[in-house]
Amino acid sequence: MFDGPSDWQSFHKNAVIRQLPSTLCLSDREDSAIAVHRYRDYLGTSNDFVLLEFTDVIHADALAALAGTVNGGGILFVFLPEQSSHFKKRLLASSINFARVEIIQPNTDLKTLTQELATSTLPQSRVETLPSATQKTIIDSMIDLPGTCHILMADRGRGKSTTLGLACQAWIRNYRGRELVVTGPRPSATATLLEHAAKSVRFVPWDKLLSEYSPQSVRLIIDEAAAIPMHVLQQLVQRFTVWSVASTVDGYEGCGRGFAIRFVEWLQQQRTCKLHELKEPLRWSLHDEVESWLNQALLMQAHHQQDDQKVFTNRQSPVSFLHTHASELSEYDLQEVITLLLEAHYQSSPNDLRLLLDDQQQKLLLARRQNIIIGVIWYSVEGQLPQALHQSIAAGKRRLNGQILPQAMAFYLQQPEVLNWQWWRVTRVAVHDKVRRQGIGLDLLNELQKLAQSAHIDALGSSFGASPDVLEFWRQSPYKIIRIGRKLNMASGYPNAILGLGLTHESRELIERLHHYCNSELDWRNHVDVNVNSDMYRIARSVLVGFAYGNLPFTEAQFAWNVCDKKYPIKASSVTLPGQILSVTEDLARLTQKYGYSSQQTMQNQLRQIAREYLELTR
Repeated sequence: MFDGPSDWQSFHKNAVIRQLPSTLCLSDREDSAIAVHRYRDYLGTSNDFVLLEFTDVIHADALAALAGTVNGGGILFVFLPEQSSHFKKRLLASSINFARVEIIQPNTDLKTLTQELATSTLPQSRVETLPSATQKTIIDSMIDLPGTCHILMADRGRGKSTTLGLACQAWIRNYRGRELVVTGPRPSATATLLEHAAKSVRFVPWDKLLSEYSPQSVRLIIDEAAAIPMHVLQQLVQRFTVWSVASTVDGYEGCGRGFAIRFVEWLQQQRTCKLHELKEPLRWSLHDEVESWLNQALLMQAHHQQDDQKVFTNRQSPVSFLHTHASELSEYDLQEVITLLLEAHYQSSPNDLRLLLDDQQQKLLLARRQNIIIGVIWYSVEGQLPQALHQSIAAGKRRLNGQILPQAMAFYLQQPEVLNWQWWRVTRVAVHDKVRRQGIGLDLLNELQKLAQSAHIDALGSSFGASPDVLEFWRQSPYKIIRIGRKLNMASGYPNAILGLGLTHESRELIERLHHYCNSELDWRNHVDVNVNSDMYRIARSVLVGFAYGNLPFTEAQFAWNVCDKKYPIKASSVTLPGQILSVTEDLARLTQKYGYSSQQTMQNQLRQIAREYLELTR
């Protein structure tokens, strides 16, 4: 790791690239050839040299993922931001425990260090012919049990994809019938499998499988499953004969441990399954220190350190709360918090740790029983945005990082006044699985409300994929649903919901009006007749203005236009709309096709013009 002034780092970065032109280089600089956020494109590759340049913030997901693509004996070059941060300090401090992780600073004697590295003896990696003994056992099981779904979950570099590729060759030798097809998050993610399969299998994108292939038409292998949305995986399993599922579960390939627990449990309920383990790394030595360093620094394999059953079963024991920031926690407590978040949520990654440690707007509320952490709320401080930005945010022309709740309400519901409020947005609620259904989550929400009222916060809220079980939890709280979108969230497979809880007279009144408006829209989607009052009309007209003069999509304004039509009928205003387009609850793509427009943009532009005419005529 290089840690020093930016000019000094640039000199050494360029020197590495000149000396090692085959180095895979990713950077967060705008002029970089490969942007660091494109790191997923290089999963599944093998590299002797990888260089990561972080000038602003450390992209922990990219660091964890691309370290796993370096071959044994290769080098990972990491250039750290010049500015200090808690997360940077953590990386540097943890590296001291590992001899093969070097910190290079301006005062480092590079000549001596290079000589030491050149003459040092690396751990001997085992040279094995493929398949290894463990791989052969798995392949034999897959061939002997062709009707079973074989699950391979392991850390990166353990040979999952190689095993599946060799199994495909064995399948073709032993069986005939439906062809083998592999799918994954992207073609590059399955490159290793396809290489070892030797044309015995072909890649088909999962969206093409679901849209163009008839049920049971292929025998399917799913590689890097955690990077595919859960609801998509469920559709694939229900539609095709899935012979095998493989995935990395160490926290950066999409969903991590929370995904693995939930998906494997669900899969075992649907199909006869056999779980296989691959423990020893094949791409590097078992004694290689880089993987151990990253696991420790990024807490990718964090686990609960306390298993006192009395704490979990004694409901009479009082629960205490601690309001804090992650940077103030002990290593023990930080590991407990990260473990809860990893196990409770379908999307967790090392970037969460970096954000919690470095961003002062990210806060934690911990629930403890006998000093053991049994629950946590992670919340973000949002709002009070500059007045000069309000109009462009409401019009959809400006989007600030973070600020999810106020910006969503200002844009989708056209309520720019909420940009003035100070919000606490609940990002995650996680409770230890041994104390679930004891009311710990609701107790945490109640405590957070007390803290927010003491801090004179205007409103609390949350935004998430509206799955039935998550909605059921929130319905037990005083939070009100104020929006449920139409578009499905790709990660969760459910529409996004926004909930709010007003803590001032103004915020309580507005959230109550938006709650009533949201319920009316849900009734309308279910073809229930809606009674329009003056509050509903004012909200609806604002939303229609957002569509007519801003970038709000037509599907987000359909209900609003229906409400306006009830008060001021479109027919009476001499404006003409394509027949029934206000009542058809389909997405933009289907509406475009149904009404014969050449593109979504053409359709929306025409409808925006009609909306402007209607609004002028009904002022």
